[in-house]
Amino acid sequence: MAKFRCLECKKEFEADPSSPNRKCPECMSRYLELVSGEIPRGKSWSAKSYSAR
Repeated sequence: MAKFRCLECKKEFEADPSSPNRKCPECMSRYLELVSGEIPRGKSWSAKSYSAR
């Protein structure tokens, strides 16, 4: 779990950081600030493998 703060209503809440549709439970805004915790990232562009034939 990570802690977020809504940039519109300033409410702090905990949510699953891997969820793609994080919203404020108070005002349903998508504009959030990460207060504590980490958001998992995908692979970097240089780490992706491509097959060339």
